[in-house]
Amino acid sequence: MARLFIKQRVLTPGPVDVPPAVLLEMAQPIIHHRTKQFQAIFKEVSERLQRLFRTKNPVLSIAGSGTTAFESAQTSLATPGSKVVVVAGGKFGERWQDIYDQYAATLGLTVVKLNVPWGQAVTAEQIKAALDANPGVSVVALCHSETSTATACDIKAIAEVTRRSDALLLVDGITSVGAMPVEMDAWGIDCLVTGSQKAMMLPPGLGYVGLGERALARLESFKPKGAYVLDLRRWLKSWQKNDVPFTPPVSLIRGQRVALEMIEAEGLENVWARSATLASATRAAFQAMGLELISKSPSGSVTGAFYPAGVDDKKFRAGVRDKHGIHLAGGQSGRGAEWEGKCFRISHMGYVDAGDTLAALAAIEAELRESGAKIAPGAGVAAAMKGFGV
Repeated sequence: MARLFIKQRVLTPGPVDVPPAVLLEMAQPIIHHRTKQFQAIFKEVSERLQRLFRTKNPVLSIAGSGTTAFESAQTSLATPGSKVVVVAGGKFGERWQDIYDQYAATLGLTVVKLNVPWGQAVTAEQIKAALDANPGVSVVALCHSETSTATACDIKAIAEVTRRSDALLLVDGITSVGAMPVEMDAWGIDCLVTGSQKAMMLPPGLGYVGLGERALARLESFKPKGAYVLDLRRWLKSWQKNDVPFTPPVSLIRGQRVALEMIEAEGLENVWARSATLASATRAAFQAMGLELISKSPSGSVTGAFYPAGVDDKKFRAGVRDKHGIHLAGGQSGRGAEWEGKCFRISHMGYVDAGDTLAALAAIEAELRESGAKIAPGAGVAAAMKGFGV
């Protein structure tokens, strides 16, 4: 019998599902951005972002992806002629290393690369050792939640180390802000970045950069070099007037206001707890299916597992999508590991609940069994239900 309708659940770790209320807001007639109407909306969004980031300082809304926002922070905050320490334990940490490599000659930077095995978290002790061995570091850049490996580090402990130095801590919070506990001011994070297509519950197109007191002082300490649109000073100057320096994605900003309202209505701590529960129940389900988790230090926003022998990645994910309406992400490869085709990942961020997760786990189990994996029927769902307290 032909399937006339299959509900689609996007459980990739970005982009994520967008709530209907947000979609409706973005469908409203466009307004001009050089108006008091837009500035009022932008001001409200900025204030709500400050509450989300747990900071009293500016959170800039930058047109572009999370990578755009992080590159702007990297290039604007690294002191020319200094050293930068960049941590990589996955695809995105390697990207931040590549960006500094690209700008090294222009900015006169010495790039110190601290690599950790994929699936393991960098420690505060490793950061301290890198700073001790490299006098003159102006920035430490790293991922809080490394999306490609579903791995989270202890960013609070790392911030305690960097605060004792002149190095600014630049944090990729792209899959942690809005999904996992992150206290920007209380923990002493100098710069915190995220993107709209993750826990912010929007389509791609906006990046956010939170700037702490030390980062704001750094921006005033030297003149920019090698950047124009990416120069955070331009965005900060406009932000102070409830404005943006260049044409913004107006509809996304309107949608972000509604999404932030939803987060606050649920309560940020409740959102963190929901994501954590989905993550822990998913890990329990995967282990009940006999799957090996890809992370030794699991993130609360995304979970990954290696395939059993004989499972074809593309065929498996196509089956989960086409027969069950569940969209999952595959593995990624980089300098540190070759995981493409060897694992899959599922998101716990944003507009997702226990029902979505259980549907996904049932589909995963069914397609793994179809691929020949020896899994007792219902094992994963039963373990997840127990994790949900049912």
